[in-house]
Amino acid sequence: MYCKKMEHALKRQQNFQVPFFAETASNLTVAEGRTATLPCVVENLGNYRLAWIHKDRHNLLTLHDQVITRNPRISIHHNNYRSWWLEIKDVKLEDSGHYMCQINTAPMISQTRHLEVVGNV
Repeated sequence: MYCKKMEHALKRQQNFQVPFFAETASNLTVAEGRTATLPCVVENLGNYRLAWIHKDRHNLLTLHDQVITRNPRISIHHNNYRSWWLEIKDVKLEDSGHYMCQINTAPMISQTRHLEVVGNV
């Protein structure tokens, strides 16, 4: 009986993998009026949820594959829940700031990247 319980616990532990970011965060500079695409690549997301947050405004933008903000220029895309892209169409100067890709692990893990929108010259 004890051996069966240990075997079951070991199998469960082997199947459980903690999510991690597969790429380092990079900053992005985009011209005003263009589309900004912010990537976030995660391995082993499993049943965890990914969110995008505008850190400077403390504004939740997306939660997993749902857009939370009422800003119609913002959308979320993913490729089999590994590669995620926050897309901001027709970027404006006020869209500049820090954007955080966050996973609801305990403790929470996140990556922050800076979006710089430059005016048309």
